Amino acid sequence: MVLGAGAAVALAYLFGSKRLQVDAPKPETLDDLDARYQALLEDLRTHVANKHLLPADEFAKEKARLELAAAEILRSRAGKQHDEVKKQARVERQAAVAPTLTSKNPALMGALVGVAVVAFFAILGWQLTQSATEKPDDMQQRMGPAAGNPPMQQRPQADPKLDALAAKVQSSPDDVEAVSSLAIHLFKRQAFDDALPLVKRATFLDPFHPRGRVGRAVTRALDGDVKGSIDELEALAARYPEAYDASYFAGMLAMEDNDQRRALKDLELYVALAPQSEQPPMMRMAVSQLKKDLAGAPKP
Repeated sequence: MVLGAGAAVALAYLFGSKRLQVDAPKPETLDDLDARYQALLEDLRTHVANKHLLPADEFAKEKARLELAAAEILRSRAGKQHDEVKKQARVERQAAVAPTLTSKNPALMGALVGVAVVAFFAILGWQLTQSATEKPDDMQQRMGPAAGNPPMQQRPQADPKLDALAAKVQSSPDDVEAVSSLAIHLFKRQAFDDALPLVKRATFLDPFHPRGRVGRAVTRALDGDVKGSIDELEALAARYPEAYDASYFAGMLAMEDNDQRRALKDLELYVALAPQSEQPPMMRMAVSQLKKDLAGAPKP
């Protein structure tokens, strides 16, 4: 008896809840509002066509009612459309600021470009200078605390180019060339948080600008797509002579991806195309040393 009563109550609840769900009015969509509006317009046309069948005051009263109802539907439709646009914009904004840089591999942001630059030039610089004599000041500084002397504090080096680019962007915020150049320079200095807003700004100003596209290609590596970033950077460098920085970043990322032959090809192109004043110190010597090392290594 208890089981039977419980089953009856459960069935009654299920059927009752389904009936409530079916009877519950669904929110009107834009198509529903359009259908209601078109129906009112049809009623209004019919009413006007039958004007001679009604007294003047009754005709005017009904005509005003239909017009007010149609206007109310138009207001509802405009409000609902505005809400949907805001909702879509909110979704796109949330997708645009998704935390990709610090998701599963937070060290990737510094490892892909930053560590590549530091490790590449550190290793090659050591190979180039291992036969050189050391200065007494350098030896004393490296001994530091071991010799009983306090370590010297390194003062931040001034960057006149960075200051000049920042001043140009500040005076001309809509200059896509200046914005893109500043973003690329910040990427080279590993200032990723400062460079990313500039990449977005350059994309907003001109999504097809070659140097702006170089910045977007670098962000693909920051998001984890290293090989895709290298492919895009190499394509930009091959198509646009002014996008020579693409070869630089492609070479650095190829070194990080342990593809030294591809890195050599990209860095040689960068040395050939980039102005001498914009190339990092010892870049040509580093490329020459890498070429020698690969010449003596067996081909895969």
